Amino acid sequence: MTVNPKTQRKHLQESAILNSLNIIILSCDKQGQISYASEGLTKLTGFSREEVLGEGWWKLSFQDVLSGQLQKNIIKDTLNGLLPFSENFIDGKVLCKDGTFRWVSWSFSLGDEHTMVISGVDITDRKQREQSEVKAGKILNSIDSLVILSDRNCDVIYASPSVERVLGYTQEEILGAGWWENTFESASASRVEKKDLNSLVFDEEVQPRAISRRRIKTKQGTYKWIEWFFSKASSNTYIAVGTDISMNVKSDVALIVAKEQAEKSLKSKNEFLANMSHEIRTPLNTLLGFTDVLLETKLDVEQREYLETMRTSGDVLLSLINNVLDLSKLDAAKIAPEKRVFDLHKTVYEVVNMLKVKAQHKGLLLRVDILENTPRYVVSDATRFKQIMLNLMGNAIKFTNIGEVNILVKVEGMDARRLVVEVQDTGIGIMASKLDHIFDAFTQGKKETARIYGGTGLGLSIVKKLVHLLDGTVSVKSTYNKGSIFRFEYPVEVSLKEKAPFRFDPVLEHEKKVAIHVLLVEDNKANQLLARTRLKRWGCTIEIANNGIEAVKMVEKNNPYDLILMDIQMPIMDGYEATKIIKNDLGELRKNIPVVAMTAHASQSEIKRALHVGMSDYILKPFDTAILYQKLVYYSRK
Repeated sequence: MTVNPKTQRKHLQESAILNSLNIIILSCDKQGQISYASEGLTKLTGFSREEVLGEGWWKLSFQDVLSGQLQKNIIKDTLNGLLPFSENFIDGKVLCKDGTFRWVSWSFSLGDEHTMVISGVDITDRKQREQSEVKAGKILNSIDSLVILSDRNCDVIYASPSVERVLGYTQEEILGAGWWENTFESASASRVEKKDLNSLVFDEEVQPRAISRRRIKTKQGTYKWIEWFFSKASSNTYIAVGTDISMNVKSDVALIVAKEQAEKSLKSKNEFLANMSHEIRTPLNTLLGFTDVLLETKLDVEQREYLETMRTSGDVLLSLINNVLDLSKLDAAKIAPEKRVFDLHKTVYEVVNMLKVKAQHKGLLLRVDILENTPRYVVSDATRFKQIMLNLMGNAIKFTNIGEVNILVKVEGMDARRLVVEVQDTGIGIMASKLDHIFDAFTQGKKETARIYGGTGLGLSIVKKLVHLLDGTVSVKSTYNKGSIFRFEYPVEVSLKEKAPFRFDPVLEHEKKVAIHVLLVEDNKANQLLARTRLKRWGCTIEIANNGIEAVKMVEKNNPYDLILMDIQMPIMDGYEATKIIKNDLGELRKNIPVVAMTAHASQSEIKRALHVGMSDYILKPFDTAILYQKLVYYSRK
């Protein structure tokens, strides 16, 4: 192809003009390659035109390769139609061949054949004048706060003399990128901070001012805590004002250490209470169990009276243990409320049935009034509801010698439904001076109360904590020597479950035989004897394993058992590990054997862990005879 001589001369003239100008002219193609560079580039940066062609410009003239590649990709995406073209001027720093930097104001225009023409004018002198103007503020020389002026790229263009006084750096050491290179622990941390600062100060959707705390490295290598106040300034700059708060932070750290030590002490206390509870429950399980067994035999009047007294004393001791353990769990925030559908009507009558014998022994009338429009099924924590009811009703019966105890249950509200319960008695009442503290731990109506009626004063404290756990309130009205009304309420959801007529299930008869083959896994000999005695009376065939390893071997060797009662805490191998092996490693037939966990304290974490490893159910020790019997009947029918 022949070239027109006139056209060739014109191109040579244009090239000579471009090369004579003291500006940078670059041409970039769709692949991001630099295809042309003017001689003005060499005058300003020291790089030859050949050095910057292709990828050279992006690798040599930026502070780091990542920044160069980012700018190249923006131009590529613009030329390929992925980004809109912008005619805005951009000020940026260019790295020169001698290691210095020059400030250049860049403009962009679209050329022929899908190219981008990039023009740059040296503005280093103007930038330096801007720095000088900022330095001129004499007031900045006397203040203790750190004052730093930075551009859009977060490069420092001014730092107050206080920076050197507080941090030890001279102004020259932190100008430009020096601040980011010297005061941060790593380059990655400084990059993150730069990005956050740009979003904070220059993004219009974000508030232009904010306060933040950061650890700043001093020139001596130590650290100081600085609290920063950022504000957008003119000409695409921002001001950062910092205050040394190191002494305040030291005080905060001391408080945190003290808090952690207190929490550690509380944790040790709670662990001690939990372990103590377990150790006391184990022999108590045997005492109460054999007392029940003896009460089911033929006894004369005197013997029965002695055993019933033993049983009552055991119940008091068990209640005390439960209260201490519950209180420690609540104080440590280890109890989380559950949300499940339960039969409110039935649950109320279950609690009443548990306490009606005590009321009858004292000749008290026990009345229950569930208002007509009270929904039967609600969504809440049935276990906590029972605990609250048992404590309030138990107190009412204990402190009432003549008269009655009335329970009122209703659900109020249309949209925000609240369960409301009132427990009213005709008992000894509470002195007016004690009402404000009656829900405090270890508080009772008067000094003689514990001696006459027993108890520790923990019940009402637990009630208050449980009601608060359910986002509710509890209150009391009382007249001394006339009676009290305790009222609690908390939010519930009404279930859409079918509202069948209420029918209270009678207690199962313990004399019916449950002929199933049971493996008892229990390390305590007394508990083994008690369980063997009880289960044999119900017609069960029972085998005993002393620990988890024995249990696994017996399940593997013998014909499948109908049920396994598995203690959780045992030496050598505990119940969790034994259950995992039975459920996962002994074949499909043995995998389906129901395993019921036996535990002395039913924390939610223990129950969840038991169910997670494959256990079907759990039962508390000391055993409630009726509950144990019902579980045997239930699993004999599966």
